[in-house]
Amino acid sequence: MKQIFVCVIALLGVCLGTKAADVSTLSWGQVCAGNMGAEWYGSAEAQAIADIVLEVQKTNGGWMKNDQLHKLTAGELSTLKNSRYEHSCLDNVATTMEMRFLAKVYQGCKVEKYREAFGKALNMIFSAEKGCGGWSQYWPLSGNGSYQDYITFNDDLMTNVLKLLRDIYNNNGDFKDITDEATRQRCMTSFNKGIEVILKCQIDDNGTKAAWCAQHDTIDFLPVEGRPHEFPSVSGSESASLLSFLMTVKDPSAELQESITAAVAWLDAHKIEGKAIEDYTNTAGEADRRVVDRATSAIWGRFIQLGGEKGKQVYDKFFKKLSDRGKSRSHTYNGQTYTYTEYEIAKASYQEAKAYEPIFGIYSNDYGHLFYRFLYNYEDTDPVVDAKGLPIATSLMSGNRRSYQYLGSWCQNVIKVEYPAWKQKIDAQNEAGEATLYELSKVTYETSETTTATVYKFNDGFTISNSGGKGYGAGTSNTVKYSANVEYTIGIPEGLSVVKVTFYGYDNYDVDAYISKLNGVTYGSTDYVFPAKVDGTATSVGHTFDLASAPVTGTLPFTIASKQCCLVISLYCTSATGIEEVIVVNPNAPVKRIQNGQVVIVKDGRTYNMAGQLIK
Repeated sequence: MKQIFVCVIALLGVCLGTKAADVSTLSWGQVCAGNMGAEWYGSAEAQAIADIVLEVQKTNGGWMKNDQLHKLTAGELSTLKNSRYEHSCLDNVATTMEMRFLAKVYQGCKVEKYREAFGKALNMIFSAEKGCGGWSQYWPLSGNGSYQDYITFNDDLMTNVLKLLRDIYNNNGDFKDITDEATRQRCMTSFNKGIEVILKCQIDDNGTKAAWCAQHDTIDFLPVEGRPHEFPSVSGSESASLLSFLMTVKDPSAELQESITAAVAWLDAHKIEGKAIEDYTNTAGEADRRVVDRATSAIWGRFIQLGGEKGKQVYDKFFKKLSDRGKSRSHTYNGQTYTYTEYEIAKASYQEAKAYEPIFGIYSNDYGHLFYRFLYNYEDTDPVVDAKGLPIATSLMSGNRRSYQYLGSWCQNVIKVEYPAWKQKIDAQNEAGEATLYELSKVTYETSETTTATVYKFNDGFTISNSGGKGYGAGTSNTVKYSANVEYTIGIPEGLSVVKVTFYGYDNYDVDAYISKLNGVTYGSTDYVFPAKVDGTATSVGHTFDLASAPVTGTLPFTIASKQCCLVISLYCTSATGIEEVIVVNPNAPVKRIQNGQVVIVKDGRTYNMAGQLIK
């Protein structure tokens, strides 16, 4: 073992050179995310680490979670090599981040073995996807009815996989030509199935679309339990992350748009307003968390109990599962041992009247008799003595509150910032009509160059320049920063004319800002206002200018007055010549389009997915 350790250190010492100390200061996730800088990933140092990544790759294609593969000890390396025949993991960004790392290294050095290892992992993801779409924590599945076999949104498992598949399909950056066209199409087919199952899993709250649980059943798609403190419910945390991802789906179907809007509305209706979570030290000297008043804040339960007939369906199914399993939990108190079945614990503690309130649970091997016990008090309340004579907890303990986020403000930014920006963009797309919509934002920004003016380059040939020497900067919600009292000029590609423009965003300061000039026309301080921040909170608004009576070609100048604003600019464009290209299409030819969030092929009145399977 000592010799192995010496060999590993020697290899790293030779190959990693003077940067070994630098890379060792980062987490493995940071290394995989590109924090070492693009040039480093083609270096001998990076390849030495990539070789270790290949050594510990599971035989079925993936990796295990929570391993720091760039700084393994000899013992850790030996353990991982000896466990290569065990299952692969997709939880906690496992496998997807190793794939991103290998893609970066391959692009830097073009060594084929790294591309092959990447392909092996991708095949594992294809194999692991369920027939209905979606993934579980591990592959192969345990097959023993464990929560680890469910469709899993917890810890962003699904979204991490879907983002990777989309990036591979787009064939840009780290993933340029790392797979062939057929594999890229397979990635999109897999991605589309994932979107479909997300829509199927959205919880029906007695006729109203709600949000999502951390796990869902693969057959009926109902919310299901995780570990003994993770109840079937609506999850504020997982739903917020899922919504953030769904709002990045390009050209969302009407069904997906409705799904997002409904989930945001449900979460907004079930917030605990005027509250926040604060870390503090309690009177016992323990690190703890508590709920505090905060006028501009809101919080949500990690697990929000369902009600009505849907709640009855979900919790009856849960209780039956515990009953059928028949597992018991014991606890010794004052020399006497008390034993309870898991069904008994859950059934006795569940309160139907607490519908739509947060549920809390204790998960500690020291308190097995509290597994699956429904608790409704976050802060300390006195225990009660049950029918068997054992004092039973009625609230969380400080250790539970400290180690797990049961309450949080996860949805606040989604509802107040991300959703309004997304809705404005979708409305702009839906309202474009015969015009073509172009967005100038953080998403479409490409690069900057400096000549006599600073020029920001965007997709499709659009630019924005200024003579004030202002460099590019990004705000939140994909906005770009525009300084006050500086003239900016939008460069419009030849052949296009702007018939309408929308400025959507927020004032970055505590004094009102406004659009003072557009295309040579001056406006007053109360005409097109971006309101000042209130207690540090910005309000996003949109202002639209109809230019159809005099379409603009070449350049479109504008100026923001008073304070800096962070904006997304939407340009509605038509052909500058007024002559649109007419294409005669064979009415019997296959047509590819987006439907319900997936790419489909329509031929002879029938609809097929990208794998050629009939779906309509």
